[in-house]
Amino acid sequence: MLYPVVYSTRAYIEYEDILEYVSGKFGIATAAKVDTYFEGVVNQISINPFLYPYSDKKKNLRRCVINYQTTLYDRFSGEIVELVSFRGNKMNPKTLGI
Repeated sequence: MLYPVVYSTRAYIEYEDILEYVSGKFGIATAAKVDTYFEGVVNQISINPFLYPYSDKKKNLRRCVINYQTTLYDRFSGEIVELVSFRGNKMNPKTLGI
């Protein structure tokens, strides 16, 4: 079953920031590849919301390491998947604030 996916405001802004950074640093073609890859991961989560383990810090959030640079936090309410945050792995974890 494919569950609907909703981006939180925070996740949407962080996602756009990542794509903007990649586009500016590496070009639009690379940003398009990153976008396609991220959307594939989100699609996997929408098919199976239990695919990734719970976060050690927040038990109600699941933690998906997309690549060595980026982690996605999401939660599943039983009916929808909410993407909560896209985080750079080099960011201070105390500033997560979720």
